[in-house]
Amino acid sequence: MRFSIIAVVASILSVALAQQAYPTVPVASTVWNAGATYTIKWKLTPPAATAGLKVELLTGDNPQSQRVVADFGTGTPGGTSLSVTLSASLKSGYYSIRIGDSYSSYFLIRGVGPTPTGPLPTAVTTTLPITTVPVTSTVPTSTVAPLPIITTATTPSGPKTTTNGAGFLKAGAVVPVAAAAAAVVLAMAF
Repeated sequence: MRFSIIAVVASILSVALAQQAYPTVPVASTVWNAGATYTIKWKLTPPAATAGLKVELLTGDNPQSQRVVADFGTGTPGGTSLSVTLSASLKSGYYSIRIGDSYSSYFLIRGVGPTPTGPLPTAVTTTLPITTVPVTSTVPTSTVAPLPIITTATTPSGPKTTTNGAGFLKAGAVVPVAAAAAAVVLAMAF
């Protein structure tokens, strides 16, 4: 029971991460033209998503001021691409794609008006909403009786055996680490 909490938290975290994607197209060097059709691509973080991910086109000078320009819809569950047609009335500028909670790099769309010539805006970063779950457990600590360490060495007068009583383990330090590792392995197996 003590370590089932860790297993539950690990399972919940893996489900939350299942809805995340890593955009692979477009990238920073991509140039698209307004009015044309393109395929947006991404890789899913394991395990595969169980629901389709919402795909949107955004614009803005930095990640904090981006706004949705086009809602391309939702990809198929477990899907890794979506074909989209850009509006012919899009202004020339730098855009990014949001897939679920993940963002592509900024890239250029040539459309209405002059094409920007300056550097790409500040990179877009993916933020993952994580809920903090308080976890408390009590692990009793105890000291195992000292175990003798026996060393045998050969000296000119013959073999010599010595005993060292300093070799002891503190169970309170070993058990939580081993249990946490086992809980993570078990949680990932399911």
